[in-house]
Amino acid sequence: MPYNPFMRRWLFNFGYLWLACWIWPWFLFKALTTGKYRAGLAQRLGGLPDRPGGKPSIWLHAVSVGELLQIKPLLAALKERHPGHDIVITYTTKTAAEIAARDFKDFYHCYSPVDLSWVVAKFFRVLKPELLVLIELELWPNWLMHAKRSGVPVLLANGRISEKSFKNYRRFKWLLQPAYDAISCWAMQDEAYAERARALAGKHMGAPGGASGSDYSMQVVSPERVHIAGNLKYDSLSGEADPVKLEFYRKVFNLSDDKPVLVCGSTHPGEHEILVEMLPRLDCRCVIVPRHPERYESVRELLNKAGLAWVNRSDLSAEKPADADAVVLLDTMGELSHVYAVADVVYIGGSLIPHGGQNMAEPVALGKATLFGPHTHNFKATVRELKECKGAVEVQNAVELEKEIKSLLADKQTREAIGKAGQARLLASRGALQRYLELIEQLLSVKDAS
Repeated sequence: MPYNPFMRRWLFNFGYLWLACWIWPWFLFKALTTGKYRAGLAQRLGGLPDRPGGKPSIWLHAVSVGELLQIKPLLAALKERHPGHDIVITYTTKTAAEIAARDFKDFYHCYSPVDLSWVVAKFFRVLKPELLVLIELELWPNWLMHAKRSGVPVLLANGRISEKSFKNYRRFKWLLQPAYDAISCWAMQDEAYAERARALAGKHMGAPGGASGSDYSMQVVSPERVHIAGNLKYDSLSGEADPVKLEFYRKVFNLSDDKPVLVCGSTHPGEHEILVEMLPRLDCRCVIVPRHPERYESVRELLNKAGLAWVNRSDLSAEKPADADAVVLLDTMGELSHVYAVADVVYIGGSLIPHGGQNMAEPVALGKATLFGPHTHNFKATVRELKECKGAVEVQNAVELEKEIKSLLADKQTREAIGKAGQARLLASRGALQRYLELIEQLLSVKDAS
């Protein structure tokens, strides 16, 4: 398709509006029955909070909680290095908004714009960005094309492109090429992701849509546009638990040294049933942490049906700790990273079902024996590293999961060996923060010179 900016912009606008005409009954139902879909809608349509001062900004977009937490060190460094800029944060999910309101009070933050050209234009007018930083991968065409028209450089930071996403992005390359071209720098986590970025960023010398398969030899891409900069998640890892918080959670959960602790983090439907069913056969205390708040109630129902004693974390305090045999349901936000510290064994959710896994770096960096299932395609690089050094355990199904949990709960020496191996590997991988700061400095200097 020939690139006419006006036509391309309105092609996407009409596409979004056409889709909205079809899904509005479903969206209205969800908005009325849950807070998830109506939260932040006014902001996403352009009703931005007041922004005092109006300095030019460095705009960082983090989709959800995981991306938001991993950029903490980057935000602090940017605030110190660039006092002449406001550091602006946008996000997409309700849970990220809650974390930002609690932990990022020193920064201007709001929901991200829907990808309609007039809404995006208002965000750019209000935020006045001199650089847009997208965390991991967010390819909204109108958003990116507006940055290009406005002369705002775009950095894709901590970039990763799964095989499934890559196939879709490549299939529609003929349509999305202007969005890919708007990304000034693709800073990827590792070489596999960088190879996919080169295929998207490059101009293909052939038929529309680009070559198929994994042959990228005909891609023409400026080498300085694609970098391997590493994973910011590792830079946010301390490797040590806060002793005050550790003692607090041990007291609140009423944990004792004679019974090991299993923490099941970021779990999903399909896993909750498996975990609750096996709990009576495990001689341990357990903390279950569903990935999504709307799943809390279904997990409570499963625990009740199984006849297991349980308690909400939100009902506990130092003065009112959990019963000694109760399963703890972590129904609060932002505590999981601290709760991992009390674990002897950790299971990472989203991996026993075809979801793609959740972030396992935090418990591994704390030296915890960590297990996950076979579906971890969202974290291939991390899983590959951990398997190489025997710093985590992969299981294939529910039977293997129960077997390995029992084995690790009973064997402190093996737990510690796995934990130390994984911890050493991840902490040795830190250093990405400095590389991202250097790329940001380069892009800002180019903006100032233009």
